[in-house]
Order: sequence, then C-alpha cells, then structure tokens
Amino acid sequence: MKKQKDYSEGTIRLCTHTIEWWLGGENLELSDIDEEHITKMLVENYVAGELCTVTPEDEEVWGWWNIRR
Repeated sequence: MKKQKDYSEGTIRLCTHTIEWWLGGENLELSDIDEEHITKMLVENYVAGELCTVTPEDEEVWGWWNIRR
C-alpha cells in the first residue's frame, strides 16, 4: 500500500539558483509572494529559509526552502 504524503514539495529556478522547497500541506504551490520572499533572501546571500504561506481557506502553512546542491 502506498502511503500518501501530507506535504508538498518541488523545485523552482530563481536568481540563477535552483531552489528546493516544501510546504506542510498537500497539493500546494509556491505563491508569487513566496517567490518574491525567496528572491529577496537570495539577493541578501541567504541559502535557506523558512516559508509561511496562506491557503485559499486562510490557513497558515509553514515550510522551508534551500538552494539545491
């Protein structure tokens, strides 16, 4: 039996970096605000950080991003 994961994950290309991310909820994608936040952190030389996004149901969902190695 295949166990369903209870988080979302993916990769995205920002500021010439490939970014891995995960959020604590199924079928979620990074929002434009999430991408803007990560881009600002990359410009300031951060390599990883926390995410907090809001679902369409106004629920806060937490996660992480980091530069893919």
